[in-house]
This record gives sequence, structure tokens and C-alpha cells, in this order.
Amino acid sequence: MLALFAFTACKTDLPYTESMKAVLKQMYTNDQIAQVYDIKKIERKSYSDSMENEFNLLCKKNTKVIKQYFKEYGFPGIKENGEDTSIRFWLITQHSDHDVAFQQKVLKAMKKALKQNNCIPRNYAFLYDRVQKNLNNPQLYGTQMVWDSLGKHSPFMVKDPDNLNNRRKAMGLEKIEDYLNGFNY
Repeated sequence: MLALFAFTACKTDLPYTESMKAVLKQMYTNDQIAQVYDIKKIERKSYSDSMENEFNLLCKKNTKVIKQYFKEYGFPGIKENGEDTSIRFWLITQHSDHDVAFQQKVLKAMKKALKQNNCIPRNYAFLYDRVQKNLNNPQLYGTQMVWDSLGKHSPFMVKDPDNLNNRRKAMGLEKIEDYLNGFNY
């Protein structure tokens, strides 16, 4: 029994295969393309709803694949898989809002990888905040936004706002004021 446990624990350090990396690259590309809206059509609610529905379907499809990868290989750390693969896996997880339990599992694995300098700190911060927002809890890093009726962005609830920029700096994020300027142009 102990030998089986030891084998299972080692799986998290396995590098992804080249075919897995290629699938992640394609899913990442499709994810980014699905978020490009036609500005001329954006005012039509039916267009926006259709785009959102398509994106949600794509996210569910992508999540199904990466859940299997995660189960068999664990989180793709930078050392074993390279930065691109790690980023692609993280982004697809970030967009897996329909499966917060999965996001939490990946977040736990990323926390371990973070301690080993094996993931990008800012990606951990984004997923941490995303999970917190999905659970309706205050975020730590202010990466997740809400929109008011005029379309202005502001951070979702933030824990200890007085120390927000210190936490952001520790994770390689810009000051919250600069981050918000990128949204409210």
C-alpha cells in the first residue's frame, strides 16, 4: 500500500507529453479567439449572449481535458514543462469557473509549486482571487473585477485593502491603480 502511495505522489512531477502540450496550445488559442467580440455587434444582446454561450461551452470542453491531464500528471510546473505549457494550463483553469472544486485542486497544487519556484506567482495570485470571487469571498490581490452600470471596473471585494499593493508587489503584479487604469480607459 505504501509503495502505491509513493508512486501516486511522484506522478505530479511527470512532464507532459508533446501531444498534451500541443493540445494545450490549441485549447489556449481557441480560448483567446473565443473572447474576441465584434465591436460593431456588441450592442446586440443576442450577439453578446451567443458569444458568452459559445465561450462557456468551450471552457467546459477544455476543462474536461485538463482535468484528465491534472489527474494523470498533476500541475505542469515550469521546470518539467516550460513556461508556455504552465501558462496555458493555468489560463484554461482560470476560465473553468463552472468547476470551482477543480480550480481549488489546481490552486492547491500551484501553491506547492510556488513554494518550489515552479510556477508563476502572478498566475497563482489570479487563480487564488478567481476562486475567492467564485466562492463570494474577499480576494487578496485585487485581480478580479466587477462592473458598475456605467461599465466602470473596480475590484471585487478585497481583504485588507490597505496592504493590497504590498501583496500585489510580492506576486509580481503592478500597483492596483495602474491595473485599474488598464480597464478604465
